[in-house]
Amino acid sequence: MERATILGIYDFIGYSLCRHMLDLGVEVDGIHQSGKIDDYFTEEKRLEIGRNANFSEISLKDWEAEQSEGFLFVTLFESLQTRNGTNDLLKALLSKLEERHLKKLPTAVILPAYCAEENTDIREAETKISSSISNWKSTLLTIYLPTIYGPWQPEECFFQQALSQSSLNGRNVPPISKWEWTHDCLYIDDAVKMIMEMAESGQQVQYILSSGEQDRWLQCAEELIGQDAAILRNEVAAPVLKESIQVRIVGQNEQVSKGLRRQKEQFIRIQDSRV
Repeated sequence: MERATILGIYDFIGYSLCRHMLDLGVEVDGIHQSGKIDDYFTEEKRLEIGRNANFSEISLKDWEAEQSEGFLFVTLFESLQTRNGTNDLLKALLSKLEERHLKKLPTAVILPAYCAEENTDIREAETKISSSISNWKSTLLTIYLPTIYGPWQPEECFFQQALSQSSLNGRNVPPISKWEWTHDCLYIDDAVKMIMEMAESGQQVQYILSSGEQDRWLQCAEELIGQDAAILRNEVAAPVLKESIQVRIVGQNEQVSKGLRRQKEQFIRIQDSRV
């Protein structure tokens, strides 16, 4: 792959995927939704990848006007989980996906794992996306992700909240969002490497990525909050996935303690830079 476009460039997955591709020498156009309220992470990310000559940032409006070419990665993992500004880009996105479907251009759509469940409670935006994926599955690679942790994890996620409370000497167990996938988790670098590998293989299938390890999410929780994590152990039934979705196991998983340590080090660095 020589060139790619990423929609959602400063989202958790989009940014990490971009960094990985730039390291491989891929030219990347990053689409950032204008008018979206940036968090304090965004400028840090912009400064870091903006130094690379192979990276260009473009607006959603400019992307709509462009002719489609190259590989497109649509990263909706964070925006759907945090319910952040999805409606504004949905119309533009669906139009672009239809155009790419007709031209048979390579496209990967990255979604949170709860969208892969049967009979799950999803919003209108997610229903439209799921319907489009079903209609255009012959030209799409669709990847559903469990909880992803590591540097730049969104503030709304359980692990990031646990790190924040730890740095403030808090003792309470953070609440778990109904949208967080507690059945499994992957370290960010392992996830983006697998996404890139699958994209370059030319596959046009629906997959959910898996660590292949039992209770891995709980291992991370225990690493962060110790014995308090015992209250998170319950008898929640295993999720029932849609029949069209295959499970893809990541071959090598980062050690939990190392991954969380890197996440904490990055969090502390960003906090110190704000002082």
